Amino acid sequence: MSLRKLAVMSVLVALSIVFTMFIKIPFPPAPFLVYEPGDVPILFGGLLFGPLAALVMTVTASVLMGFVVPSGGVFGVIMHIIATGLLTVIPAFLYKGTLKSARMGLVLGALAMSLVMPILNVILNPIFYGMPREAVVKLLVPAIIPFNFSKAFLNAFIVAVLLPRLQPWWIRNLAGVVKQH
Repeated sequence: MSLRKLAVMSVLVALSIVFTMFIKIPFPPAPFLVYEPGDVPILFGGLLFGPLAALVMTVTASVLMGFVVPSGGVFGVIMHIIATGLLTVIPAFLYKGTLKSARMGLVLGALAMSLVMPILNVILNPIFYGMPREAVVKLLVPAIIPFNFSKAFLNAFIVAVLLPRLQPWWIRNLAGVVKQH
């Protein structure tokens, strides 16, 4: 891994943490669920450098956030790794240098996150929060499913809109560092 690639990945992880800490929008049906665009820089990093880089940035950002915002604890780190991993690794794997492949990957990554996270909430929330499973199930339709769907697709949409504007720049300025397609 080149120093330049490592530097860009580090900046993207730092941006992810800053976005997560400072851009917070409560989800109206369930204000305890908060949208933050921290996955956006990692999505770009995955498209730039591939699925392994997306996973490394996801784990790094998740663990660092566990220290910076410790309220979620181990559970928060685990859930963030899984959610962001699904959202970012799938598009990075499917991206072949074209907007079409990026958009297809973004949609499939958002769908994967939207489908897997409610199931994991039902399985893991009772373990980590001591919530009755029935209480989690009651939150699925009014809160958990729409939140995960909204968060995943909003982050994917932001990247899909910005990608055509940023892709020519990164090809010019990061030649030799970006994932070969």
